Amino acid sequence: MAAYFNSTQLRLSLKEVVADYITECKNCGELNQDCIDLLRHNYLADFVVYNKETRSIEVGINKNELFDGYPEIEIYTFPIEHALKKIDHSFRNNNEDLEFYGRLIGRRKGLGSNSVVVLN
Repeated sequence: MAAYFNSTQLRLSLKEVVADYITECKNCGELNQDCIDLLRHNYLADFVVYNKETRSIEVGINKNELFDGYPEIEIYTFPIEHALKKIDHSFRNNNEDLEFYGRLIGRRKGLGSNSVVVLN
């Protein structure tokens, strides 16, 4: 069975899912793979890791515009407690991004990754 979302509903559902990711991370000390994929997608990041010692998320973004030798990676760090706000601020409303968010929500809520339909 399919679930139908508009962009506002999708954003609210994504916030719920991210809150679950954060709770899981605090409990087990690891970032959920879907959360890593979400952060990589939103920030166009090369890597995302959770630093247990500082209880923070590190996001590495390639600053080179051209592929010319070794990448120049800039690392952004923020506390796990700020993850929900950071992900919400990086939310994008174009169709491809909304479909990506829908797949994440579908997997998390047991709907299947292809059973979320995004309405305009």
